[in-house]
Amino acid sequence: MSDNTIIISCHDCDLLQQISHMPEDGSAECPRCGVILRKRQRVQPAKVIEHTLALVITAIVLFCIANAFPIIEVQADGHNMQATLFGCVQYLLSSEMLFLAAVVFFTTIGAPLIQLLGLLYVLLPINYDRVPPYAAQIYRMVRVVGSWSMLEVLMLGILVSVVKLSGMATVIPSISLWTFAVLILVFAAIISDLDKELVWEIISPISSDKIIQNIKDGSQLTNCHNCHLLCDVTGQHDSECPRCGSAVHLRKPDSLTRSTALLMGAIIMYIPANLMPVMVTNSMGNSEGDTIMSGVIYLATGGDIPLAMIIFIASIVVPSMKLIILLILLITVHFKIQWRPKDRTRLYRLTEIVGKWSMVDIFVVTLMAALVQIQGLMVIDVGFGAFAFCSVVVLTILAAMSFDPRLIWDNMEKVNE
Repeated sequence: MSDNTIIISCHDCDLLQQISHMPEDGSAECPRCGVILRKRQRVQPAKVIEHTLALVITAIVLFCIANAFPIIEVQADGHNMQATLFGCVQYLLSSEMLFLAAVVFFTTIGAPLIQLLGLLYVLLPINYDRVPPYAAQIYRMVRVVGSWSMLEVLMLGILVSVVKLSGMATVIPSISLWTFAVLILVFAAIISDLDKELVWEIISPISSDKIIQNIKDGSQLTNCHNCHLLCDVTGQHDSECPRCGSAVHLRKPDSLTRSTALLMGAIIMYIPANLMPVMVTNSMGNSEGDTIMSGVIYLATGGDIPLAMIIFIASIVVPSMKLIILLILLITVHFKIQWRPKDRTRLYRLTEIVGKWSMVDIFVVTLMAALVQIQGLMVIDVGFGAFAFCSVVVLTILAAMSFDPRLIWDNMEKVNE
């Protein structure tokens, strides 16, 4: 076998295949389901780590600035109000909305901070040809929390909040707002620049070739979902990835059961999420509740058609689409329906990509409620609909994570046999 040949199992359809050549700045695609298996950077390996490390240090500085200063300042009837991102979390805690506070904190502060500090811990010593202790465990944690980092969604929520608040008071953008905008660009550059396979190869010398050479009778090969190392699993027994320590399964345990339970919970919460107010405005003794749809109508009638469309797509279309797609996937796999497996795999990947954008409304409501607290004049509170809608978003994300797309192709293989 050539030194450049890579044996890999597709993490979406489990097809075992080899990659014999990858051009610079190119990628390898699974011939069966179309997922991207590997990417190769144009930059020389020695420079990749250096470039990424510089971006990570820049992002940490920007992250500190963005959280140290208020996001925006609001002036209304002689009152000056401002809120930091952590202040929004404190508001939710003071209002005894622990679930919302935990989700907002983790998706906007906790997960991004873990990503940046974890990457700094791993990449800084690597840049000087050293591997830090527990590098594999730290890097694994970075990859796990990455799917919960939602800074780009937060930025969209801030922009929507600015538009809504501008109709009530004078809105003054702070340095934190512009810092967040730059931080998102730097974060995107880190994700694009980071050569994940190269980092794993530096952290651990274990290769797929060694796994294949030492494979035992009755074992089957499958990829670790975290570090993508080809591992052997015997029968239905679980195994442990020798490189990153993650549990490796031929198929995710109880995938259909857990995904179905989470999806049913999301469907139940979807009803109050759309019927109950997500935001309650108390002004001069009058109380008015706004649902998700009424917020879209408010933006549309106010002339902000583009923002109305964004909120409608993110808060109405995307959650509904995710529920329908997950329901279709679960039904077709359960009844072993052979309908368009490649298209169903693409639908599954779509749910992973768009799921977090539904959090826009939660960030909008949280920021507006934290800012507008003028006792006796106007107070904005978070309604029960926000809790229900946040539950829908979290449950659908967990349902998509629990679903094993390889089950789609298992049915096809059984039919072909």
